[in-house]
Amino acid sequence: MSQQYGPPQQPPAQGGWGSGGYPPPQFRPAGRRSNRRTQWIVMGGAALAVVLIAAGVVLLVTTGGEKDGTPSATDTVTPEPVGTMYTPPTPEPTEAPVTKGPYDTGVEVGGGVWFTPAKGWVKDSDKKRSGLNYLLPEPGRPGAIDGFFWIRQTKLMGAKAFAEHLVDVESNNLQHVVIGKGSYRPCPNKALKLCYATNYSAVVPGAKGKKPVVFSGFVQAFEDHKGLTTATDAALQREVWPVRKQEILNMNGTLVRSF
Repeated sequence: MSQQYGPPQQPPAQGGWGSGGYPPPQFRPAGRRSNRRTQWIVMGGAALAVVLIAAGVVLLVTTGGEKDGTPSATDTVTPEPVGTMYTPPTPEPTEAPVTKGPYDTGVEVGGGVWFTPAKGWVKDSDKKRSGLNYLLPEPGRPGAIDGFFWIRQTKLMGAKAFAEHLVDVESNNLQHVVIGKGSYRPCPNKALKLCYATNYSAVVPGAKGKKPVVFSGFVQAFEDHKGLTTATDAALQREVWPVRKQEILNMNGTLVRSF
């Protein structure tokens, strides 16, 4: 693979919030820390509480009476309800529920973000991929695509780091990768804290006897004030870019308006 940073060799027409791609291999975002230890601590604490409650009941039943008035086994004792001592209070919600706005239509992404797929784009059937990925089937070639529009979210990275991470990870198996100089952009509304965009082009090696495929596309990342970053990763084959580019720009626009 050859990779360089700079202006695309064959820059697509500019429009909307950036332009400029490759088809996405399977992506695995950085995992969160396991909470197994916490779960064992909670389970262990609950088991200990059960043991303590049981031991208390045994003591009440088997301990003989004393002169100081300690109840004997023959006395009637009404212990406090177990739940009043060991049931934790219901935690207060940390965030207000997300309300649906006037631009929240189409497909829900998460965190109050929505987008509307363009006509002819279909949802990726591969459930192993994270996020939401919509594909543009190539006419006459079952299983082949002319483009994709992939949305992913994370709280582990900001706008710039997430956009660059997606480009670097996904370009590993491609050839002649040219990544445009990314930059921060003015955010479209007050719900967003930082917005970053870059474009790219790349060549997908063809199978034996097949021509390589040239893709162009863009990655845009939107970080809100709650620490959630939403990234759109969109690309089209070079041959269909002039005809279908407005579709991915429109889909990107529906997502931006929903913040």
